[in-house]
Amino acid sequence: MLRDALIIFRKELKNVFKDGRTIFAVLILPMLIMPVIFLVINTVSTSQAKSFEETVYEVNLVNLPDERFEGILTGLIKYRAVQNTDKEAVLYRDNYLIVEFPADSDQRIARGEGLDAKVYFNSTSRGSSYGAQMIRNALSNYSSLLLADRLAQHGLTLADLNMVSVQQEDVAPEESRGTEFLAVLIPYFLLIYIFSGAMNIGLDTTAGEKERGSMPVLLVNQVSRTSIAMGKILYVMMIAVLNSVFTFIGLIIAFRLGGPAFGAGEMNFSSLSPSTLAGLFVTLLTMAGLAASIIVLLGSLARNIKEGGGYILPIYIFAVVLGVATMQMESPDNPLLYIIPLINSIFVMKDIITLQFVSWRFLLMLLSNLTYVSVLIFALAKVFNSEKIMDSSGS
Repeated sequence: MLRDALIIFRKELKNVFKDGRTIFAVLILPMLIMPVIFLVINTVSTSQAKSFEETVYEVNLVNLPDERFEGILTGLIKYRAVQNTDKEAVLYRDNYLIVEFPADSDQRIARGEGLDAKVYFNSTSRGSSYGAQMIRNALSNYSSLLLADRLAQHGLTLADLNMVSVQQEDVAPEESRGTEFLAVLIPYFLLIYIFSGAMNIGLDTTAGEKERGSMPVLLVNQVSRTSIAMGKILYVMMIAVLNSVFTFIGLIIAFRLGGPAFGAGEMNFSSLSPSTLAGLFVTLLTMAGLAASIIVLLGSLARNIKEGGGYILPIYIFAVVLGVATMQMESPDNPLLYIIPLINSIFVMKDIITLQFVSWRFLLMLLSNLTYVSVLIFALAKVFNSEKIMDSSGS
């Protein structure tokens, strides 16, 4: 049975790799698309940030109480003071901002009272929002300066107000530090690309063959229907794995090129050791087997590719939602969650990447996924045994 399944697997795989476009879509494109996306976003973000830093803002300082505020603001943004109280101008000019202090600011400072400052900006403009943030930073620094002056009158400093000194010590193993960002994105992207990589191929080898009339030719051969089911699932699974592996390589390249630009900080790639990669690959295989089994089964039930796409699309959307929902979740200790398809693989991948591997979680995930794949293979063999599958009209 396995021998026949491998023959079908090799036949399908040989047909795929005859097409250069398919090779590009399965192997090359996934490895390129992530670095390109990250580079474009990083380039645009850097260029825009530099543009904001070089912009000379027009700032109307109303009732300015102290020239020291101007000195603080000068250190944060480039600006020139203007005399204009027209608040509507803020809406139509991206580089125009208003900072309004109370009319009696001097007297309040002299009495040691607080100030209520208003910043007028346009939240729909990124340039205006950036300038407003710099002004808020300047106001915060100015507030600290006024507070320091007041404390000095009583022989105190700002440091004297800090009654509790906090020191943090990270007890996580050094090799697992900086893996949080990787654990958030890698399982998500692998899950998405497993389904996206298997969808078209899975539909073509099932509903597509029914449309072309080649499915009945395959089924009349002296090969068990279980072997046919296994061969097609192995074929779709291999394509999904290849797509995901090259996507993973692209992700690592992208993270190295632009990861810190997205708030990821310094990422620790040393955690991706041979043992970690082996664990990820085994998990990826079981997840790909599950995805391939679902796609091949649904594609076999469809009369044509269009109908099969309608069957698979909800599953793909569910996978996307599931990936997003679990991005910020930590791996739980509830054993029941490790027998739920796809969720168990995501949590195990998080454990592996962050070097918090738990053997019972991995084994439970592995056994449950293999069980699901076996059940789906059995169901697919039953479908192939039905005469209806040989008739694309469904009659």
